[in-house]
Amino acid sequence: MLFGKECRKIIRSLTYIIYCFIVVLFFITQYFSDCNEREYPPVKNGDYGYKISEDHDLIMGSAVNSLISDYLGNSYVCYPLGFYKMVHLKKSDRTTLEGYIKEITGLDKDGLEDVKNNSQKYYLSSGLSENVEYDVPEIPVATTMTYDRFTEIMGDIDDILGGGSEYAVDRLVHNFSQVPMTYEDAQAEYEELFEKDRISGSYARLFCDYIGIVIGIMPVFVAVALVSADRRRKVSELVYTRKISSFRLVFTRYAALVTTMFIPVLLSMTAAALQLMKNYSGENYNLSGMFTLPVFWLLPELMIVTAAGMLITEMFSGGTAIIVQFAWWFYDVLSSGMVLEGRIGKFTLVCRHNTLYQRTSFLLSRDNFVFNRLFYLAAAIVAAVLTVLVYELKRGGKFNAIRLFGQGGLLRRKA
Repeated sequence: MLFGKECRKIIRSLTYIIYCFIVVLFFITQYFSDCNEREYPPVKNGDYGYKISEDHDLIMGSAVNSLISDYLGNSYVCYPLGFYKMVHLKKSDRTTLEGYIKEITGLDKDGLEDVKNNSQKYYLSSGLSENVEYDVPEIPVATTMTYDRFTEIMGDIDDILGGGSEYAVDRLVHNFSQVPMTYEDAQAEYEELFEKDRISGSYARLFCDYIGIVIGIMPVFVAVALVSADRRRKVSELVYTRKISSFRLVFTRYAALVTTMFIPVLLSMTAAALQLMKNYSGENYNLSGMFTLPVFWLLPELMIVTAAGMLITEMFSGGTAIIVQFAWWFYDVLSSGMVLEGRIGKFTLVCRHNTLYQRTSFLLSRDNFVFNRLFYLAAAIVAAVLTVLVYELKRGGKFNAIRLFGQGGLLRRKA
């Protein structure tokens, strides 16, 4: 049976063994060690962190105060590609920003100057440069300002800053509606762990957060190794002349790759479920949640990384597939900056929720999350179909891959 042969070929490869080792190692060192003990109720008079309130008035008030402070010092911290960047705007952009601040607050030029004069000024040294920071008094938002118009303005401001600022629309709720949690809030969040998440929901999210990081990059190596095997062993011509259809061959390999690479993930899920049973013996937990959510969360990610790796390898080369996937994964992981929960976009590859709590933050992105996973599931199938088409062209001698480097490569240096 072709599927069995492909599975055996994958399992015996060194690349697959390394893949399994890294998945299991990441699971043990990250998730398993973090979740070695059960959670206990909060104690009184402790530090309970923060919670997201989603209060539009709070968001607008906090954001505009931060914006005015940044505007007066002309210093804006951004993470356009996940890396820290201090932005200083030119005069024309500052004028545009000033107009937005006036619209949001209702202040005129003199009023904005009064705010500057009444703000405490600090000088902060950063390397060889010195920046001015202003502690701005609370500035009320104009009564005519709607939240829809406010988010529209914030989107424009983020574009002016080059993206990745704290004023990005999808970051406003997380950045500007956090308030200190009380003991009652912490107790309520703890109770959610048992009543709404049935314990497994919280642990499944954390499990997917850790394993998703590995799944976002490692499968491409296994896929590239399998697709490139025929070329290395110089049996491509033999494979091309067989009567088996390109569709059956490619999809069988694809199914074998996804199946075998999901095995260590499934074993890790089982270990996580056993750990949960041990830690919460006697509690009313939903054990199936340790499997259903991770499958929906991680399988589409594994499928798209594998399919993209196969397609790019067939079209270009294995090295190109690895470089492209690494760049995608690297950008995706770093673009989240310091926010590791509550921010899942429609096209986020590696979805993050690095906490057992903050269920509300996750639910804020629930629609995006569902769309995201279904989108990548469909995209993976499309990529696999395109791989079939490319493979069929190569079998017919109508296409022989696009080389970027080496002899005849598009990017090869000319003599």
